[in-house]
Amino acid sequence: MNLAPETINRRILVVDDNPSIIDDFRKILGTDPNDGGALRHIEESLFGDGVAAETARPVFQIDSACQGQQGLALVEQAQKSHQPYAVAFIDMRMPPGWDGVETIAHIWQKDPRLQIVVCTAYSDYSWKEMSDRLDLGDRLLILKKPFDNIEAYQLACALSVKWELTQQAELKMGRLEDAVRVRTSALSRANEALQGEIAERKLLQQQLAQLSVTDALTGLANRRRFDDTLAAEWARAQRTARPIGLVMIDIDHFKPYNDHYGHIGGDACLRRVATELAGVTRGDTDLVARYGGEEFAIILPDADCAAACAVAERACAAIAALQEPHAAAAGGIVTISAGIASLAPSAETPAERLIEFADSALYEAKRAGRNRVRSWPFAAAAVGAHLNRGR
Repeated sequence: MNLAPETINRRILVVDDNPSIIDDFRKILGTDPNDGGALRHIEESLFGDGVAAETARPVFQIDSACQGQQGLALVEQAQKSHQPYAVAFIDMRMPPGWDGVETIAHIWQKDPRLQIVVCTAYSDYSWKEMSDRLDLGDRLLILKKPFDNIEAYQLACALSVKWELTQQAELKMGRLEDAVRVRTSALSRANEALQGEIAERKLLQQQLAQLSVTDALTGLANRRRFDDTLAAEWARAQRTARPIGLVMIDIDHFKPYNDHYGHIGGDACLRRVATELAGVTRGDTDLVARYGGEEFAIILPDADCAAACAVAERACAAIAALQEPHAAAAGGIVTISAGIASLAPSAETPAERLIEFADSALYEAKRAGRNRVRSWPFAAAAVGAHLNRGR
């Protein structure tokens, strides 16, 4: 059996108040040159004649104490020096000090790994009584006096190897636990990194999704989001039998504005108008979108004509209040025109009809002089007559 060098332990402790018994253990387990052939007899009994016992038998280092307190002191010193005992042979009766059971109880408090053999010639304690006083486990054996030399030698060999195997298992378990901790830590770091990448990708996806429905110039909803929102609100209005309002808005004389101030100035004007329009809605339920070019739209769920008109009037007033110079306009400032419509959708009416009506109202506002609001129906017969106009 190959054991790790750090687990090999041949240290034996004998605690007995009889010096002759201690001498016997030294002869049986040690290398006393005056053993009178007793050791060779034991080796021959164990290994057979003609076997070089020296190559097979372990060499034990033996310490001894005459009383339990002295034995405990040796155990404590061995622990401090990191040279613990593997096996202890402890006498049961050692007057006037501790008996064997009390000695074992104290020793195991200091070194719970120590394998112990109780040496006794009397039934001082039953096994149950010892079990009640000691946490026996598999660390305690009993050797009856007068003991057989071979039996004592076998116990020393077997229990020292048992101690070594237990220590080796603990070392392997400790190394395994260390490896598991290192691996777990690495996996934890990898998982954290992965979670970070997932969160970053999710954020990027959200940003991309937001960008896909956002007008890059003004920051308002773009035409795609306008179409999706109108379809969803139209379907909801059909289910609830509630009206939906729409305001279509156009910046007055925007082409001459672009021609006079250039496209950079035109872009700045669009952003300022967009900011003001975003501030006139009724809250999060309304959607302000850039419909295209200089045209904007506001979707107003659950809004009748009067509610939609109020939003449109606020929008016109807010833009006029900017006093944004417009050299090509009659009033000298930037203004807007707005057309509104409100419908309670039916299954037979498409959402595009609401856009047509609001767009027709916007055309009427521009035809009537601009910088004003018109609502549909302004003239039922005129609906659809100007849907393909140019501005």
